[in-house]
Amino acid sequence: MKNILKHSAFLILFISLTVSVRPQNKTNSIDAAINSLVKDSALKNASISFVVKDLDSSAIISEYNPNLSLPSASTMKVVSSAAALDILGSFNKFETKIMYDGFIDSNNVLHGNIYIKGGGDPTLGSKYFKEKHGLFLSRWVDEIAKLGIDSIAGSIIGDASCFSDEYVAPTWSWGDIGNYYGAGVSGLSIYDNTVKFEFSSGPLARDSTFIDCVYPYTPDLIIDNRVKASNTKKDLAYIYGGPNNPIRTIKGTIPKGQTEYVVKGAIHEPAYVTAFELESALWEYGIGVGGNATTIRRMKSLGNYFESERKDIFITKSPTVGQIVYWTNLISNNLYAEHLLKHIGVKKYGDGSVFSSTLAVTKYWSSKGIDMTGFYMNDGSGLSRSNAITASQLVGVLEYMKLNSKYSKSFLSSLPVAGKTGTLRSIGKKTSIAGNLKAKSGTMTRIKSYAGYVKSASGRNLAFAIVVNNHNCTSFQIKKKLEIVMVALGNYND
Repeated sequence: MKNILKHSAFLILFISLTVSVRPQNKTNSIDAAINSLVKDSALKNASISFVVKDLDSSAIISEYNPNLSLPSASTMKVVSSAAALDILGSFNKFETKIMYDGFIDSNNVLHGNIYIKGGGDPTLGSKYFKEKHGLFLSRWVDEIAKLGIDSIAGSIIGDASCFSDEYVAPTWSWGDIGNYYGAGVSGLSIYDNTVKFEFSSGPLARDSTFIDCVYPYTPDLIIDNRVKASNTKKDLAYIYGGPNNPIRTIKGTIPKGQTEYVVKGAIHEPAYVTAFELESALWEYGIGVGGNATTIRRMKSLGNYFESERKDIFITKSPTVGQIVYWTNLISNNLYAEHLLKHIGVKKYGDGSVFSSTLAVTKYWSSKGIDMTGFYMNDGSGLSRSNAITASQLVGVLEYMKLNSKYSKSFLSSLPVAGKTGTLRSIGKKTSIAGNLKAKSGTMTRIKSYAGYVKSASGRNLAFAIVVNNHNCTSFQIKKKLEIVMVALGNYND
C-alpha cells in the first residue's frame, strides 16, 4: 500500500511539473513581450487590452485585460468595414443620377432644372479612383447636351437627401471637423469632400501668409486666415468651421518661404459644390444656366422647394463596396468608412443616422455570437473619442471574417501588410512579420492600436488585437513598443 502511495505521489508530482512548465513554454515570446510592455515605465498610467487567438484550434494563446473597453481610434474600421461587406455585399455599387424636370422647347431651352441625385457614393472625383471618376463632369455635360439642350432656364440642384443632414457624428471634436480627415458624410459627395487652400508664406518666422488659390472654388466661402510662417517644416495649420457653414477660420503655422503650399480642409457643403461644379462645366461647354446653383437642403430652408416629376438623363455607378473597403482600410480613409456606415443604417432601418447605423452594426456582430457588452460605437471611422471596444471583440470580428464570411478574401486584402503597404509599410521590416502580418492600425492622441492576422513561426494562423490608451510617450515610441509585441507573434513557436 505504501509503495502504491509512493508511486501515486511521484506520478502526481511528475504530472504537476509537466503541466506547470508547458504554459510557460507555449506562450514564450508573446507572454514575454506583453509582460515587458505592461511593466514599461512609459505605460505606467496606460490602459491595455490584448488578445491573441489561434484560429486553427480556437485556443487563446495570450491575453491581458481582454474585456477592457477602450477607445481604439481607426481599428474601429475593422468593425464597420467588415459589417459593410457582409450587409451591403462586396459587389454592390451606389448610383448618382443626373435628372431633369420641366420640358425642352423647340428652341432647345430646358424650362426646368437639372438635378444631381446623390446615392451616397464617396468616390466621385476621388483621387483614389481617378480612372473611373476623373472625367465624370464632362460625361454629365455630354449626356445633357445629347438631349439637344442649349440653355437651362432653371438651376443646377444638388440632392443629398438619400442620407440625413447629420453631416458629422455628434461626438466628433470641433478641432477635427474643419480638416480634411474630419470631412463629413453627404448623400452627394465630391473630391473626397476635401478643399485645398494654396498658401504662400513670407521669408521669416511670424511673417504673414496669403491664400492664392482655393480648389474647388466655392462662391460663398469666407476665409479668416490667421496662419503665420514659422521655422517648422510641418503643416501645423488647422481649419475650423462647421457643416453647411461657409465661414472657415484657419490658424497655426506653415513653413516659411513657401509658394503653392497646400493645406487641406473639409468642404462645407459637398452637394452645393457638386452643383456649382456642374454649372461651371456647362457654361464652359456653352450651355447657359439661368439660375444659381443650389441644393434641396437650401431650397427647403427657404421654403421654396416643391416636388416635381423628374426624368433620368444618366447614371454614374460607384466602384464596388469591396473596392471602397480596400481603400478604407489600406490608408485609413475616414470619409469612406463613414459613408459605408450610413449605407448600413439605410439598408437595415431606412435611416442613415449615426444612431441607426451604429445600432445595426452592433446587432449584426451580436447575431454572429460575439459578446458586444461594453461595445460603444459612435462613428464608423474611429475618430470619435466616445467609442469603446475590447480586444476580444476585435478578435471576434477578425475570426468571423477569416473563417465564416463569404467576403473573407475581400476583407483580408484590404488590410495593410507589415513592411509593405499602407499604414503598416514602416512596421516590422526585416523581421518575421514583414510581408506576413496583416492588420489595421489606429492612432490618436494618447491612443495606439492594432488588430489583424499573422502566421506564427510554427505555422499557426493567429488573430490578434492590442489597444493602448494614455501612454506617456510619443506616437513613434509607442509604435516601436507595439512592434516588438507583433514581432513576438511572428516568432511564436509552439
